[in-house]
Amino acid sequence: MVEHPLAIAVAARPYPGETVNGDAWQVDWDGDICRIAVVDGLGHGPLAAAAALAATTHLADHPGRDPAAAVQGCHEALTGIRGAALLVARIDVGSGQLTFAGVGNVEAQLWQNGRTQHLVSDRCIIGSVLPRVRPVTVTLDANWLLLMYTDGIRNRFDLGALRETATDGRGCAEALLDGWSRPTDDATILVAQPREGSRRASTSRTRVSRRSRHRSSG
Repeated sequence: MVEHPLAIAVAARPYPGETVNGDAWQVDWDGDICRIAVVDGLGHGPLAAAAALAATTHLADHPGRDPAAAVQGCHEALTGIRGAALLVARIDVGSGQLTFAGVGNVEAQLWQNGRTQHLVSDRCIIGSVLPRVRPVTVTLDANWLLLMYTDGIRNRFDLGALRETATDGRGCAEALLDGWSRPTDDATILVAQPREGSRRASTSRTRVSRRSRHRSSG
C-alpha cells in the first residue's frame, strides 16, 4: 500500500440521538496533490446526511477539480435537495502551496511558524444561492498543521497549546471532539499535516533552494 506524504485523521459523531452523521469528508490524491473536503449538510439526520453524501459522491467522481470548480460542481449536484456548507482545500505537496475555497460555516485553521491563520469561507449555502467563489492560496512551511471542522465544533480552542499536548493528528482531532463539540449538532474535525519523513525531506529541499538562490545572487 502506498503511504502518502500527508497524515490525515478525522474524529466525528452525529447529533446526539441520531444514527447518521449529517457531516462528511472526502480525500482525493492526484500524484503529489491532495484535495480535502469537509461537508456539513443543513440540519441533522438522514436528510442532512443525504446532502453530504451527494457532495462527497460528486467530489469522488471528479478528483482533479480545483477547489473553486469543486465547490461549483457540488452546488449543482445539491440543487433541488437539502443544501450544505462546504470547504475544499488543495495541497500541492511538491510546491508547498495550499489553495482553499469554501461556502458556509465549515471553518479551517492553519498553524505554522508559531501562528494560527483562519481560512475564511464565503457566506451562503451550496445547493441554494452560490456567491462568486474566491479561492485563496497560502504558502506552506515545512512544519504545518491544518484543521477543518464543521460548526458542531466551537472555535475558541487554542491550537498552539493543543499542538503541545496532542501526540499526533488523531489525538488532536479526538481532543477537540471531546472538549469542544456542541451538544446541539453533528460534529466533525479533520486534521492534516506532513508525515515525519515528508517533513524532513521538505525542510531539506527548502534549505537547498535557499542556498541556490544565495549563490546565484552573488
